[in-house]
Amino acid sequence: MTANVSQLVSGKIQLSPWATPGYTHAVSLTQESADRTSELLTINHTLYHTRWKATFHNHIVHHLLALWALGASPVEIQDMWDLNQPYQSLMERSDGAVDARRQLNLKESAVFDDCLGRDDHYVDFLKYFKEEIAERDVPSVVREYVLKGDERANDIFCRMYTDLVHPMIHLGCALEFDQPDLVAEALAAACIHDNWPKAFLLPAEEYARSNMEGLPSKSLLQLLESLRADPEIASAVKSSDPFNKIPDGFLKRVSATKLASFLGKFRVEATEKDCRHKMAEMMHTCAYMTGAAQRPSKLEAVDFVLLHSATLTVFYPAILSLDWLSNMEKARLIEAKARVDAVMYAGSGCPALYPRRIIEYTPRHPRDGWPELFHRSIVYRDEGHAAKLIRALFGLERLEDPTPDFPITKEEFLKIAHMAMDSIERTQEPDGNKVIPNDVAEAVVNRVGFGGEMVVGNMARWVFYGGLDSSWNYVPNSDGLHF
Repeated sequence: MTANVSQLVSGKIQLSPWATPGYTHAVSLTQESADRTSELLTINHTLYHTRWKATFHNHIVHHLLALWALGASPVEIQDMWDLNQPYQSLMERSDGAVDARRQLNLKESAVFDDCLGRDDHYVDFLKYFKEEIAERDVPSVVREYVLKGDERANDIFCRMYTDLVHPMIHLGCALEFDQPDLVAEALAAACIHDNWPKAFLLPAEEYARSNMEGLPSKSLLQLLESLRADPEIASAVKSSDPFNKIPDGFLKRVSATKLASFLGKFRVEATEKDCRHKMAEMMHTCAYMTGAAQRPSKLEAVDFVLLHSATLTVFYPAILSLDWLSNMEKARLIEAKARVDAVMYAGSGCPALYPRRIIEYTPRHPRDGWPELFHRSIVYRDEGHAAKLIRALFGLERLEDPTPDFPITKEEFLKIAHMAMDSIERTQEPDGNKVIPNDVAEAVVNRVGFGGEMVVGNMARWVFYGGLDSSWNYVPNSDGLHF
């Protein structure tokens, strides 16, 4: 990494237990942990790309902020940095064109548009958005580039939800913890991603405007049920599809027009009351979907795709608390979130949801409450999904109770947290999940290179696209679970 790139994007992340604890956090946060997290996030901001190997996501920001909010010690935070930092990609790629790219003027709309969707322009977008925020402020930049409603803002708005909603998770981190440099990272990350959500998000908004005036909204759970009941949608994902099955399989078989006619039926009125009600409904449903998407005669496991829907929910109470967002903007953000959740569910094969698997679940450590689950997720050696999921499930504690007709009660969200930690901890035991075959693991490591072991670990920890029979190949059978 040459000094000029570091100087272009240098910044400072600064957390404190008093000013930036996050909206959802443990009781005892320390300045020592804040300082360690701030130091490491500043290094990450200055040196590392938002993706490694131009494919996999850098989860360091999401992971370390979840650890900080859950009360991790400086040693625990450092340990997870040490685990995940070595395989990250530096922002400057050895492609011989770095200096030329630094001269790009992204204020020119043609240049801006030409750089969209191109991974090697992350540095350029990061520098650009840092300058925009410094010249103006975070609210002005977010509203201009994400929420304005013109062609450019609509394009970036949709990109926020691409690739398992990683750019939106990043923006949620930035807004909840009030870090302008992380806002710049989130916007830059969105700009370099492909924009397959645009294929259905904008048509769904148009459908709602044209067809739903005066009609009641479906709940998100009703929307999931209607997708599963449609044979074309329920069968639109195939085991033979490429790994990114939503854009490369599901969306190639289901038209945008058809999807819009389902997704547009979920609506949020631009009132504080409806925003809060639909937000809670969305958060409850994502947690339920993540816990209930099980497989008869198999031990419990969590779907990697669906857990991202649950993980993203934790930021919405913080987003709704922002006084610079209008109710219309908040309503639009919740609508988009729920509609993407529905596509991620359908793109996972519309897995059947079994509430009894949650209601009747017996935790392996039944005396553990939230503090113990926090600690288990903090020390779990992954790239951050465990801690992020546990924090998101804990965030439901501050919500109103689910409606009486909801499949599970508020108390049972704690069981989902137990289920998640129990299932991934099981993979680290000798008699845990079935071992990934050596030839498969070696092929992944050889293809990925440095960091491949983390990818193989994810294959063992989670199921992917759990509506497909083949997704459960590595999960042990359980003769006693026939539902």
